Amino acid sequence: MITTLVDTNILVYAAGVNTDKAHQAAASAALDEIRPVGALPVQALSEFAAVLLRHNRPADEIQRDVQALADTWPVLHPTARTVADALGCVRDHHVHFWDAMVWAIAAEHGLSTILSEDGPTGRSIQGVQFVSPF
Repeated sequence: MITTLVDTNILVYAAGVNTDKAHQAAASAALDEIRPVGALPVQALSEFAAVLLRHNRPADEIQRDVQALADTWPVLHPTARTVADALGCVRDHHVHFWDAMVWAIAAEHGLSTILSEDGPTGRSIQGVQFVSPF
């Protein structure tokens, strides 16, 4: 049963992009721990690819990395409802839009946790808690 959605920053840290070894190790350990109950929003795959491109990683390498993530984790896709729910979260809870999109996907799928360094960490919004592994 999936309970946890993984945000982009955790993937980026685990990949060792622009971070210290402690963050990389903590992100990797967190991913290993939640793998049996985790999922990725398609947004995280897109943002992960964009970050790696900005760090001059070759597109072929990034494509392999994204495919490996998609082969390892269930990937959840947004809908028009996701956008509407995210906008409601922005309005009602003053969350940044992209964090609200991650929240909306988690909420739509009945997930209880978002693993992220961003967003309102430590806070629960309508039964979905933002948890930082750092």
